[in-house]
Amino acid sequence: MKRLGIIELLKLHLILIRIPFVLLGTFLCGRWSKRANNRPLTRVAADRIAYFILSRLSIRQLQAISGSSLNAFATWAEKSKVERIVDELGNDSRLMWVGSKYADYVVIYCHGGGFVGPLSDFQIEFWHRIQQALKTRGVEVGVAILQYSTYPTAFPTQMNQLHSAIRRVTSMGVPPSKICLAGDSAGGNIILQLLGHILHPSSFLAPSIPNGDLANLAGICLISPWTLPSSIRDEDDSFDLVPAGTLGHWMDTYLAATPEAHHIYVQHEIAPQTWYDGLDKIAQRILITAGRKEVLYGSIVKLFEAMEKAHPDVEMDVQENGVHCDVMFDIATKSKIPHSREEIIANWLHASFELQVDDEL
Repeated sequence: MKRLGIIELLKLHLILIRIPFVLLGTFLCGRWSKRANNRPLTRVAADRIAYFILSRLSIRQLQAISGSSLNAFATWAEKSKVERIVDELGNDSRLMWVGSKYADYVVIYCHGGGFVGPLSDFQIEFWHRIQQALKTRGVEVGVAILQYSTYPTAFPTQMNQLHSAIRRVTSMGVPPSKICLAGDSAGGNIILQLLGHILHPSSFLAPSIPNGDLANLAGICLISPWTLPSSIRDEDDSFDLVPAGTLGHWMDTYLAATPEAHHIYVQHEIAPQTWYDGLDKIAQRILITAGRKEVLYGSIVKLFEAMEKAHPDVEMDVQENGVHCDVMFDIATKSKIPHSREEIIANWLHASFELQVDDEL
């Protein structure tokens, strides 16, 4: 991406210097704001700052201050005193391993970020916590984080990169039945793209995927998956930390060069109710989580209803007063107290992998 011009830099700094005043206002009045909902004031402030920044910065400005996924992973690994293991996949993508890459089971994780932002340290730490929770229950899980291409690279590159990641893990001797796919927000969307291509192959997207590559996965975990079309601009975002208008703009940008006939692979709300027929052959279990106050809530419910018709084991967990990817953002404020949804996700993954143990006995 080209460097920011003088005007872009000036506008960026004018926005950033307002952050201390936004923080001050939040600490003075935040307890009475819509975003409070009995949350710690630090979390209210973090949500307010996220909304402030995301509603004002352009994609180029946001990327200029965000760094890269690889750097975020390297910094987290050094701080956490864990080995930095990175597998090159080619085509500007990598697998970054949290813990051993030779565990019995693997979670392949696609991070959120609207297809414009990189991996964040709190997302890595979230999956590290889940990994440790499973370890205490006797289940060794490797977490493989996919570094995928972001703006200006668009659809269907990210979907193909995810497929490459799955093929790399299975080539290591891990069968699909011991793999869970997980993604939040745009990362969840990438997983949905791949499911759509498996069920409705298109030569525009990629060659058809062999049946053995993605059959009988242990599970799929979707955290606040991004499914809504760009009409999301009309949704009420007064409680959420991600502006509806920003999500709409990012979606328009992501699909700008994609023929409208293929938008269905990304904008799942426009898919027919039969879109997921055959899903039960791809994954054994599916978990979808959402916050009732997030702008994506209505579309996530529709996704759940469509999947539930096609699969006998689809579970949806809704957090009252929760916002977009709520389970992860407490960690962004350095909270050491586990979020209530961490245990739900850990329990679901534990049950998913335990089913494989039972099948082997």
